[in-house]
Amino acid sequence: MRLLLLLSLVVLAACSGGETEPVNIRLTMQEREQIDEMVTTRMDSLRPLLDSLCKATFADRVAVATDSIIQRRLEEEARLRARIPKNPLQ
Repeated sequence: MRLLLLLSLVVLAACSGGETEPVNIRLTMQEREQIDEMVTTRMDSLRPLLDSLCKATFADRVAVATDSIIQRRLEEEARLRARIPKNPLQ
């Protein structure tokens, strides 16, 4: 259902032609079923492609996310260490 809503919003936004007036379209139940069927059909053909892209880029995305997490932790550690007095015994 969310995919249907997203698809509808994208189609409406793409077809607006720069008009400033809002577009209000009400779909009948039959039209909704037709759109759901079209989305399901196309998603079944796209899913293998999307899965292969995900597998191909997974290692890179994990590395970027890990580097980002490590960088944030190092920055947090540096902030915390800056709060500690340099010579606590004096």
